[in-house]
Parts: sequence; structure tokens; C-alpha cells
Amino acid sequence: MGVIKGLKQMEKALERPSVSGEGGIKVRWLKLDDGQSSKVRFINELDEDSPNFDIERDLAIVVSEHTNPKDYKRKAVCTVESEGRCFGCEMARKEPKSGWRARFRFYTNLLVDDGLEDPYVAVWSQGVGKQSAFNTLKEYAIDTGSISNRTWRMKRNGSGTDTTYIILPGDPDTEKHDWAGVEPFNLEKVVREVAYAEQESFYLGFEAAGTSNTTNIDW
Repeated sequence: MGVIKGLKQMEKALERPSVSGEGGIKVRWLKLDDGQSSKVRFINELDEDSPNFDIERDLAIVVSEHTNPKDYKRKAVCTVESEGRCFGCEMARKEPKSGWRARFRFYTNLLVDDGLEDPYVAVWSQGVGKQSAFNTLKEYAIDTGSISNRTWRMKRNGSGTDTTYIILPGDPDTEKHDWAGVEPFNLEKVVREVAYAEQESFYLGFEAAGTSNTTNIDW
């Protein structure tokens, strides 16, 4: 399972068990410190049926990824469906309890207003486990039809793999938000896709000298 778009496809994928970084463009990731909060607006909708969906802003995505359990920054898209083989899946079969199993991860563009600089676009990445803030967004999208029509308050607690985000919705817009000048990142190019022939060296960290494939995702 590669990139997934739309609530129907997200729901369908997340109902099934898993079968088992950045993708080379310059991207700004959301960086909040432990305990820091910020006002954010979701640029991408979750589904094209939303009354606020705009093809120019596109949809958020969910991706099936493997992560080296000893280095959580070495994560990449599962290629078992696109290439018929995947190093992460092989490691998960070889070491079932090691943490190599593919997991779903959510990616979206945010318009961030942290009060420290002018509002800017950043990508936010989040796992989709039961305690994930993604589930709050998903329920809001299902119940109200939109997540981009209001400002949210986002707060980070913890660091590294022990990180959680709290998101609280503001009141819905009374007028259409002006998106002029806002340029979201192409999320399908943000995620890291590594060809099978290069996956072992990427995941295990012995790529060619002077080359770094680690992502800048904080978690």
C-alpha cells in the first residue's frame, strides 16, 4: 500500500491490518518544542467531497511506511505493492517482534502562525494509532465535512517517539478564507520512496560516503 487519498480510501486501508522522509525535495517540517503551542490552519482537506476542497490545495495523504526500529528517522514507503518486494516487509517476517512492521502515517500541509514570524507553510507528519491527533481530524471531517475552514490550536507534548499532539478546533470561518499566496508542498513528493535495490543500505545506514537519506521528520 503506497499513498492513500480521500476519506473512503483512508477508512478502507485503516480497517485492514498492515501486510507486514522526505522524498528529495526541500520541505519545511513543523517544529514545535515540548510544551509549545501554535495556531495552525489545515491547508489540505481529507476528502474531495468536502465543500472546502480545492484542487490547488489538494488532499492530505496517508502512507504505509516502514521504520528502522533502532533509528526512527529512517522511514520510507512500503514497496511491496509497487515493486512486489520490500526490505521492511522482509525484516518484519524475519523478526516479527522487532518493530519493522509497516505502519500508516498521515501527512498534511499546515499554515502555521506561531507569533514568532509571519505565517508559513509546513508539513506535519503523524502516526495514525488510537491516540493520534489524526483521529480527531478524521472525526471532524466526517461530522462537519471540513477541517480547513477554521483555525486550530496545536500543542506538542514530549519528544522523539514519545510525542503526542493535542489539537483544538476554533470557530468555523464566517467568510471564505483567503488562500492567495499560500503554496503547499506536494505531499506525494515529500514522502520518501526508496527503490528496493537501495532499501537495505538506506534503512541500515550504510549509504555511500557523503550521502544522507535520513529524513528531517521530528516525529
